Amino acid sequence: MFADSHCHLNYKGLAEHQGEVLARARARGVEAMLNIATRESEWDAVLATAEREPDVWATVGIHPHEADQHPDVGTARLIERAQHPRVVGIGESGLDYFYDHSDRERQQASFRAHLAACRATQLPIVVHTRDAEEDTALILREELEQGAFPGVIHCFTASGAFADIALDLGFYISISGIVTFKTRRTCRRPPRACRSTGC
Repeated sequence: MFADSHCHLNYKGLAEHQGEVLARARARGVEAMLNIATRESEWDAVLATAEREPDVWATVGIHPHEADQHPDVGTARLIERAQHPRVVGIGESGLDYFYDHSDRERQQASFRAHLAACRATQLPIVVHTRDAEEDTALILREELEQGAFPGVIHCFTASGAFADIALDLGFYISISGIVTFKTRRTCRRPPRACRSTGC
């Protein structure tokens, strides 16, 4: 089974041709798609697509680029919207220190709110992290100490050391087309967890 675990079907350029986009994906064998939210104004449309299309699921969340614009979206609001039966994850959220489109402290507060919502709902977190390995690892460790939750490091661009940390914390790692960039060096070597289990 092929699944697209991270798509943005409601982005401009796709939303206007969503039916055609979905038809092409299905024709190529994609049987499930996870439509990822990045700002609150997208949530209704993302959920509507998931309600309409039986092979499309949804997340609710605030991308770190959007953290400054969503100071009032906290844990309670995320939990509330995550009750929708087509929501299967929270995010994407995390830290992006490469672009710094939002204040770093605001990004961190938003990230922690998302992680608390994951802990409460037991839905997985979809983590975006770029040039923020140390803070991402610190926050994940601190939040997991308060109670476990599942998650995935989306579109992995970090180091081998961070890959080992993420795996040790029980997270999945998503290797996307960005593997053709600097991440390829990390992906060539088996992470510690794989070396120890023989996977």
